[in-house]
Amino acid sequence: METHETSDAQVRINRFLADAGVCSRRDADEVISAGRVTVNGETVKDSFVRINVEKDAVKVSGKRIFPQRLVYILMNKPEGVISTVEDPEKRTTVVDLLKGVKYRVYPVGRLDFNTSGALMLTNDGDLAQKLMHPRYGFSKTYHATVKGVPTPTAIQRLAAGVRIPAWSGRYEKTLPAKARLVRKVGKNAVVELVLREGRQHQVKKMCAAIGHPVDRLVRIKFGFLTSAGLLAGRWRYLSDAEVGRIRQFRPEKSSSLSRPVRKTSGRPVGRTKKHTRSKR
Repeated sequence: METHETSDAQVRINRFLADAGVCSRRDADEVISAGRVTVNGETVKDSFVRINVEKDAVKVSGKRIFPQRLVYILMNKPEGVISTVEDPEKRTTVVDLLKGVKYRVYPVGRLDFNTSGALMLTNDGDLAQKLMHPRYGFSKTYHATVKGVPTPTAIQRLAAGVRIPAWSGRYEKTLPAKARLVRKVGKNAVVELVLREGRQHQVKKMCAAIGHPVDRLVRIKFGFLTSAGLLAGRWRYLSDAEVGRIRQFRPEKSSSLSRPVRKTSGRPVGRTKKHTRSKR
């Protein structure tokens, strides 16, 4: 079993909470400022306060928090499983599949209920937050079985970025991606997309935007981690070398963010028509 224990006895309180799997370091700052954290019985509201993880008693909302070993897991998530820790509808979650893991871990991002493939889980809240942020540029590779066969022009549109609906009801343009036609499957096709962002239902929305709805979706890689060799529902611990490689990862300069194109009512705003045409 591969685990990674925090070596520094003296750490900032927000890092301690993140390493203990309570939340990300950013969320820990909010929990601390809200006065929900005590150290040896005294309320702490400064995230820069340093504690001794071996001696100090830390509580969040009255619950004692103990230091944990950092655990990193790769799962081949099957279809019909929820990418959460708990589900109010009592459906099977990815955590339910982790038999024998005594540490409380969380999925890094999510895969839809009917999407399968590579999913990372960990109790390293700080690293998880970094991997999920689009500015970090950690790639996700998908194989989407779509209805119909996209033309080369349609594939180029996916790569350049397409406008998809967002939570707000507006339309936002996706970041440039890598896209290619993998193979034809009868009257349909398999398209590969490599993304460096993770919006909700993004692949499905992108393919729908070019007129080829997704029939089946598999994430074959999370960064350099591949689900190859893992049966659906199976998982493994990451090796020390893999964890080190993730920590040392640096985003490519070409993966820098651009402002999304938004749509309120009618024509999208944020770019002129002339600029839009020049990018096609």
